[in-house]
Amino acid sequence: MKKTIIAAVVTALAGGAALADGPPPGCYHRDYTDAHLAKHPNQVVDWITMIVEHDQYGHDVARMRVYTANQGHVRRSGHGHRVFDQFLFCWDDGRRARCGVECDGGGFVMTRYTGKSLTFETRNLWIGDTDECGGAIDLAEIPGRAVKYRLDRVSASICHGL
Repeated sequence: MKKTIIAAVVTALAGGAALADGPPPGCYHRDYTDAHLAKHPNQVVDWITMIVEHDQYGHDVARMRVYTANQGHVRRSGHGHRVFDQFLFCWDDGRRARCGVECDGGGFVMTRYTGKSLTFETRNLWIGDTDECGGAIDLAEIPGRAVKYRLDRVSASICHGL
């Protein structure tokens, strides 16, 4: 009996510590410098803004807006220096907060949160509306290879219009 109670308490504590709905609600932004982009020629993001919030149904969602750099695969595809938007649903997989695009448009996993910044990793995250599933461009610098983006927590006014 004692072993069963201890196991139940350990399981509850471990599960409770790991669970979260999604990334913490808030407005996040990062504007990469020209020097940073020059050091990372495959990077496709010039600036990125993301708001995480609860929708009217109580689900966690993220809205993302990206201005592409004119380099890497977005330049080769003719999508450099353009703005793209994406909507993502967020949840917890039991280990980490995640957000994903419907119709298998990829997604990201949150790898770090400090209260002042949020870091996410993706191997495949399509953004931009198209007539098909997915999106216009992939945020992965090299599709299929992991890339991390650190966004700073900013004033909600930065996310106005998302």
